[in-house]
Amino acid sequence: MDLWQLIARDHEKIAQLIRDIPYALNGSGVIRSRERLLGDLMDELEAHAVALEAALYAPLRTREKTAGLVDALRGEHRTFMKRLGALMRFRLTGTAGWLDGFEDATFLVDQHLHRHTHELLPQARALLSSDEIEAARHAFVRAKLKALRAQRRGAFTKLGSGEWMLTATVGAAAAGLAYLAWQRGLLRGTPARN
Repeated sequence: MDLWQLIARDHEKIAQLIRDIPYALNGSGVIRSRERLLGDLMDELEAHAVALEAALYAPLRTREKTAGLVDALRGEHRTFMKRLGALMRFRLTGTAGWLDGFEDATFLVDQHLHRHTHELLPQARALLSSDEIEAARHAFVRAKLKALRAQRRGAFTKLGSGEWMLTATVGAAAAGLAYLAWQRGLLRGTPARN
């Protein structure tokens, strides 16, 4: 995949998460809850930003023609990430206020991605040589992988106490059922013990 396809694929993933979140169920026990999908969206946006920083923002920041655009895009990213972070802390995900806030924040994300596609990428294509574009592709992939690995390491610590409790309860119930089955001889093929 070339650099432009990698960026387009990220944009598609982000857009799909934005479409899925309003229709997701609520609650920490739900696998694809709004909270989890919002976390996934924020992770994807952050990994994308890190990759773009390494691939395009760094080389384009030094060019007079694109320095202002790069600064503006960085500022936009900070703005919508703050809004999404506030939604992450707002626990009433089923309320109209939450959905309105989500819609406002994701409108900013959509505008930002539109600027990538229609301003940043055409400038990058025009200003960067084929060798610079290839180096940018490698930088994008390396930075994205590094960001995803860091997120994966942090994902284990994101589990809430309710999720830990649910996991512990299910594990204890399974162990109890296995013990009862063993006591009754179901696991050994022998008659039950008394």
